[in-house]
Amino acid sequence: MPLTEEDIASATYIDRASILLPPGENGNVKPFALIVLNQPITDLDMLDRIWSNAAVKICADGGTNRLYAALDESTRPKYKPDFISGDLDSLKPDIRAYYEGELGVPVYHSPDQDSTDFGKCLLKLGDLYPGERFPVVALGGTGGRVDQEFHSIHTLFVHEREAKADDTADKKQREITLLSDDSLTFLVGPGTQKIATPRSVLGPTCGIIPVCGPTVISTGGFTWDVEDWPTSFGTQVSTSNAMEADEVVIKSDQTVLFTLEIRR
Repeated sequence: MPLTEEDIASATYIDRASILLPPGENGNVKPFALIVLNQPITDLDMLDRIWSNAAVKICADGGTNRLYAALDESTRPKYKPDFISGDLDSLKPDIRAYYEGELGVPVYHSPDQDSTDFGKCLLKLGDLYPGERFPVVALGGTGGRVDQEFHSIHTLFVHEREAKADDTADKKQREITLLSDDSLTFLVGPGTQKIATPRSVLGPTCGIIPVCGPTVISTGGFTWDVEDWPTSFGTQVSTSNAMEADEVVIKSDQTVLFTLEIRR
């Protein structure tokens, strides 16, 4: 399964990095929904770029506390979410009062314990925008507790599969990207994919993780390219690789998790 010129010419193009570019430099960005999850926000420059690029802004329960804490009194009104959703066990009363009372942000309580606050936000997004299939960027989707990170990756798989007729809005097919202060992470499906990796905002470090079991990959545009390379947990995994170009190519016989470092 080596990479051929024909493979590269016919590759599916993926651009998840445009969300990180400043407005005016991101002509390829599609309207997307930003969900702020319950992780510390320390990179305010990145927050400003993705907030400015997002069509819909959402806070998931405790993510509201994180947004509030990251800002000061003069900047908070600029970062007004379109709504807040979750089981609300983490949202502090005074912070709820600020967003709901002073800024008029709708707050939706969902007591369902069979879904995470991330899932509750996806469900409410589908309910409020039924005609839209916004891609989703989850800020805080990685970092923090490992079990929550795995659930975020699970959510990628839930939405990567083909939609079923009876799916609820939180399970329908949707493009989801996990974002933290340190990394941009998403699924890359089987076949040949050409991926935008602008080195002005990404890299150099990256990894290709065989989350679907034994996988064979070929790559182009990396420091350590491979050809027909078997990868699996317990044998060998491509972590700590590096990008050498503003576009890279991954050919795989299974879906893989691609994660890229945010450039500082």
